[in-house]
Amino acid sequence: MDKVTIIGLGMIGTSIGLALKKAKIENAVLVGTDIDGNARRKAKKMGAVDQTERDILKATKNSNLIIIATPILAIREIMESIANNLQDGAIVTDTGSTKTEIASWADQYLPKTIDFIGGHPMAGKETSGPEGADPALFENRPYCLIPSKTASPKSVATLVAIVEAMKSIPYFIDANEH
Repeated sequence: MDKVTIIGLGMIGTSIGLALKKAKIENAVLVGTDIDGNARRKAKKMGAVDQTERDILKATKNSNLIIIATPILAIREIMESIANNLQDGAIVTDTGSTKTEIASWADQYLPKTIDFIGGHPMAGKETSGPEGADPALFENRPYCLIPSKTASPKSVATLVAIVEAMKSIPYFIDANEH
C-alpha cells in the first residue's frame, strides 16, 4: 500500500484513519481531505492522517486507495469530480449506508480502469465530527463489502486486508440486499 486518501474527516473518516494508523500498515501514507478546515486540522492533530490537503484533486492524485467517507448526497459529486484524476488500478470505496444508488454513480462516473468496491462499516455513534472518532470503532463489527462486477480479485483482497487491519469483519453482500 502506498497512498491512501480519506475524503471526509468526520467521525467515520477520522476513525478509519486512526484505525489504519494503529494497524501500522507498511508503506501507507494517509492523506485526508475535507471541505471543513477545522476537521482537517483536528484529524491531523489527532494523528489520523499523515498530511491533509484542501484540494480534493491534489489529495487523490497518485492515490492507490480512495475512501469516500462523506454524507451520501456528496458522494455522487465527489465521484464525478475525481474521476479524471484517478490512476489506473486505484481502488475507490465508500462508507455510505445505501448501496444501489452509490454503485450506479460509480458505474456512471468512475473510469473502467479503477476498481470500485462499495463499503459500509456497521459501526457508529451519536457523536459526529473528528472529535467523535475512535480507532476501536470498527473492532469486531461487520464491514459490508459490495464489489462492482469489474473489481479485480486483487483489489478485493486488498480492501479485505484493510478492513481486517482495522479489526473489522468483512461481510460480502449484494447492493440490493444491503
